[in-house]
Formats: sequence, C-alpha cells, structure tokens
Amino acid sequence: MRSFIISLGWLGTALAACGPAAGVDPSGHGALLSIEVQPANAALEWTGTPATLDYTAVGHYEDGTVGALPAAVFSLDEPGARLGSLAAAKFSASGVAAGKGGVTATFDDQSGATSVIVTVHTTTLGDGVDPGAAGQFGNASPAGPLSQAIVYPLDQAVVPTSAKPPDVQWEGALTGADDLYRVRLVAGGATEDTILAAPPGSHFAPPAAGWQTLVNSLEGGSLTLTVDHWDATTGAQGGAPVRLKLVSAQVTGAIYYWHLDAGRMERIDEMGRAPAIPAPPANPGDGNHCVACHSVSRDGRYLAGSMWGGGLEGAVFDMSSDAVRTGNPAPTVAPLVANSTYRQLFTTFNPDATRLMINEGLSLRVVDPQNPVSIATTGTPLPQTGAAHPSWSPDGSAVAFIDNVTLGGAVAPWAVDYDRGDLSIIPVTGPDAFGPAAPIVPAAGAAFAAPSWPTWTPDSNYIAYGAGTNSRGSANASSGRTEYPGSLFLVGRAGGTVQRLDRACKGLPRCYLPNFGPFDAGGYYWLIYYSFQDYGNASVGTKGTNRRQMWITAIDKSKLGTGEDPSSVPYWVPDQDSTSQNMSAFWALPAPIQ
Repeated sequence: MRSFIISLGWLGTALAACGPAAGVDPSGHGALLSIEVQPANAALEWTGTPATLDYTAVGHYEDGTVGALPAAVFSLDEPGARLGSLAAAKFSASGVAAGKGGVTATFDDQSGATSVIVTVHTTTLGDGVDPGAAGQFGNASPAGPLSQAIVYPLDQAVVPTSAKPPDVQWEGALTGADDLYRVRLVAGGATEDTILAAPPGSHFAPPAAGWQTLVNSLEGGSLTLTVDHWDATTGAQGGAPVRLKLVSAQVTGAIYYWHLDAGRMERIDEMGRAPAIPAPPANPGDGNHCVACHSVSRDGRYLAGSMWGGGLEGAVFDMSSDAVRTGNPAPTVAPLVANSTYRQLFTTFNPDATRLMINEGLSLRVVDPQNPVSIATTGTPLPQTGAAHPSWSPDGSAVAFIDNVTLGGAVAPWAVDYDRGDLSIIPVTGPDAFGPAAPIVPAAGAAFAAPSWPTWTPDSNYIAYGAGTNSRGSANASSGRTEYPGSLFLVGRAGGTVQRLDRACKGLPRCYLPNFGPFDAGGYYWLIYYSFQDYGNASVGTKGTNRRQMWITAIDKSKLGTGEDPSSVPYWVPDQDSTSQNMSAFWALPAPIQ
C-alpha cells in the first residue's frame, strides 16, 4: 500500500507540471465550450499580387468569458488547400483556383471552423496595348453592329477537362487600327481577361496555366467565353457568349490519322503532333514509302497498315519500339517482302492483338500479326465476297462489318468504293471460330444506303458508323472533288432503332469515318470522326475551304437506348494541322514503352 501511495503522489506531481486538465482555463474561467474563427466567411480576390488573410481563434468559456487562443492550430480542408496555403494563422491565396474552402482552428479538444472564399481575376495586355486599355471596356454595352461573333469553340460543346485549351476565334467588323478586343473567360469565381489590339485580333489561344485555373474553378462544369469590341467612336460593345460544358474526364491517348497533304500517317498525343512512322520501308520497285488503310490495337502497341498503297502488302509495326521512330527504315514486326506478304485493304485487331482480321479485296480472313500466315478458322467460313471495313468488338465476342457491298447495282470492285451495303455482325464462337453473319441494319432500311466504318463503344453494346450515298466522303474527278453526303449513326449490337447523331454533325450530312476512343470517362464515350464543316474563321481556321478536319463528340451514356440523340456539340482535335486534309483517325491508349 505504501508503494502505491508513493506512485500516486508522483503522478500528481507530474500532472501539475504539465498544466491544467484539457478544456480547463488556467485563469479560472471554467471549461472551454467552443472556438470561433475570425474573420468569419471572409472573401479574397487574387489579381496576380499577394492576397493574404490573418485568422484569429477566439475561445468561449463556461463562465461567459471570451478570449483569444494564440496557441490554436489552424488547418485547411481539401477544397481550402486547393485555394491557397496556411502559415501559422495566415492564409495566402495561390491564384491557381477560385472557390470556397474551410478553415479550422483547434485547441485542446475543441475546434471551430469558418469558410474562405477566393475569387481570381487577372488581366493580361497583348502586344502594343496601352496599360489603361482595360478600363475602356467597363461593363460593355449590349451587342451592337460592331460586336464580334465567336465562331470557335462551338456553343454548348462538351469537352473533357484533359483537353488542351481551345483557340478562341471570332469574326466581325473593324473600324480602325486602334480597335481593341477583350477576350473574357469565366468559370465559377475565376475570370481571365486578355486585351488584344487589332490587327490581327481574330483569335486567341489561352495559356495553359490560365486555362488550368479556370478548370480548377469550375462550378457545375460551365465555362463562359465572350469577346467584347471597343473602338474610339462607339465605345465598347459586348458579344454573344459561348458556353462550354467541361467534363471532369481524362481523355487522352494517341490518335493515328492520315495527313493527306503530306502523304503520311501522323500521331497526336499529349506531346503534340509528329509523324507516326518517320521512315517507313520503301517499295523496292519505285521507292514508295506510303503506309495506308491503317488500324491500331486497343492497347496502342501495334499498328497494321497497307504498304505502298491500298490493297498492297500488309505490315505490322510495334509502336512501343524506339526503332519505329528512329530506324531508317522502321522495322516491321514480321519481315516485309514485296509480292510475297499478304495483301490487305482494311484490318482490325482482336482485343489482345494476337489476331488480325484482314479485308483482302472483298474477302475477310485471319492472320497472325506476329508471323503473318493465315490462321485456319472453324465454324461458319468468313465472307469471301462483298465484305468491307471489319471491326472487332472490345470484348472479343463479335466482328462488325459491311456485307453485300455493291456499286451501281453491281458487285463493288473493292472495299473502298461502294454505294450500298448491309451493316452486319459475325459472332465469335470460340478461339478462331466464327458463326454466320447477320445484318443488323439492312441497306433497304437505312437512311443512307452505304454504311461504312463501324466502331464499337468500349462496353461492346453499341456500334457507331458512317453512312451516306457512298462509302467515301468524297472522290476526285476531272472537274474537281465530288463530296458525297454522309452522317453518323448509332445502333445497338442487336439492331433495332437507328439513332442519327445530328448534334455531332450540326444537322449537316458532312461527317464520316467514326472511331470510338477506348475511354469510358465522365459519363460519356468519346467518338472521333472527320468532317468538312468549318472550323473557326477564315484567318486561322478552315472557313470556306471544305477542308477535312477531325472532331470529337461526347456520347452521353445516359441517353443510349432512349431514342434521343446521345451525341454532343463537338470540339476540334487540338494539334492537328488546320491547313491540311486530315482523316482516318484511329484512337488508342498510348503505346506502352518496352
């Protein structure tokens, strides 16, 4: 017992040395009941210079006493940490995001919280713009005869947050060399103003950092763009706003497409644009380096193409190999020998890229892409006539293709050029085994009788395809180019109601060759295609040229199967060359580095 008493005495001495019990004021005011953080619900505006706020924690005690708590510890919640930082009790806005966050003060076992609201408003002056120019705009008057019209981006376009900022382009009358423009971008509490002089004054590409601030500040996914115009006579006039829906989604990968004017295949990825295969093998007869009619495996590793022209020797490249980018010539997976390798027009890989179905002439067969010999198949023989544009489903269960292709009422000469066909499906019944083909959209019931280029949603439940009066978008004739009307359509894998994707095509029959990206992101599937529709203005865009350009439309998953058009207003594929004809986009994951 005596030793126990001694121990208690030692503990009491230790507690006394450590101070009063938790929640007890040493001045005798009783228990600490609550903590108030001051200032409450404060607002800061970041304009490019430091914006700070000093916080104080105030304790409320049992006896009604109120007093500062200098030893309180301050912290930010996750939204608050996106807005700035805390050093002791001083909050500093970072300017990388606008919004509302939480500030908490803790002392002993009590805590109190408040909110901090940060707005961001920056103004950047272009070359030759007087420092006082921003004040010329004030609150621009309603739209008038000198207002500018934004022609890109398109109003109500659905864009993933991973996309690069759009090049804002506009049109309108000028009155003099001293005209000014204010490009204003607003997302939530963030406003980015840029004042530009004329000329050129017809487009503006937001810098990446400023665009990211807007993305970080989104509320409800909406971003608004306006272009206001000022001249010395009429003052400032506002323009009609364009609103974008930015979807929180990582939609990147690599896009392999045909750059028609350069006569080569190019790749667009997060690093920009570059030749996909800088030095393809040359035809030993005439030195031709062309790689045409390509397809890409879903993991992005392999690219299959027709060498030296459509319908000639087929080859497969390993896009993960540095040798494809640096070798001269770039190596093929299997030896490429003129006049002895299989010949192909169009191809499609199975999901794990161990099989390649080739469209040779108007027939279909399967080869081993690593060693291009024919693979014997079982079940129903694959079509040997009238077949075009095979597309293997992501789950490996079926191949969509165009069957019974004809041109002018006769058997089509090849799978490139036809004016009638049936969208059909071949079931995959086992390893290298196939069932009988069955039409899901017969030509007789199609809005346009020439379907082409079927492509599967990532879940393998729906098929998008192009269809028009011809399988091509256009053809060259002695009198010039003939453009064939064509649109995009969507149908379930079992057939049924066909939905025309009019939002993607702006209601115009000028869209072709769709291909789904491998992304199920933000509630959408993402479909790339090419179109003759105008991109932007005539100064830096393609207005009036009828030039093929690649676009992406978001396919709203919640509208699939409802009978409503699930496509969205599209956005132009960044980094492509607006001065060239671009088409035949295949979209895959970035090639894995081996």
